[in-house]
Amino acid sequence: MTSEQIKYSIETGEMKLVKWRKFTHYEIVGTLFILPAMVLFLLLKDYFQGAPRSLRESDIWFMIIPSILGLLLYRIQKNRLKFKYIDTKLTREELNSIIEKVAEELEWIPYLNNQEIIIAKTHPGFFSGSWGEQITILFDKNRVLVNSICDPSKRSSVVSMGRNKRNINRLIEEITKANSKEKSSE
Repeated sequence: MTSEQIKYSIETGEMKLVKWRKFTHYEIVGTLFILPAMVLFLLLKDYFQGAPRSLRESDIWFMIIPSILGLLLYRIQKNRLKFKYIDTKLTREELNSIIEKVAEELEWIPYLNNQEIIIAKTHPGFFSGSWGEQITILFDKNRVLVNSICDPSKRSSVVSMGRNKRNINRLIEEITKANSKEKSSE
């Protein structure tokens, strides 16, 4: 992620995907709109060729159901880009040790680690039900923003079998524990 993408993500609370990764993240949505687009195209083709046909009930169902599912999945995929955040006064070193502990436990492999961001990925086995996840951790003053989505550099995936939720919740849980210890020691 570039500094501009990080800044955008912190300001909006939503991960900024670029080009191909945005395409793979929303691929399932586009796939659902192919059938309604084809039906509409065929109806318009017939109309402009001078042989219009009446709209059949099956045409309507083939346009409505995939469109509704596509819109629903768009909303789900859009919500998955939102960061969860936790306020903390822990130092970056303390946060790093917490992140390392959780990363080891959940088998995260670090890909990027600097003062502003940590990106890690998972590479589960073939029968795990997931192609892998991308965990993004942003640091903003006294706040840590956490997101986990199905890895956008791989095939599109609708489900992660609860792995994304577990990644986020486990890290936030550990930071919350450390925050509690910090407050009790003051």
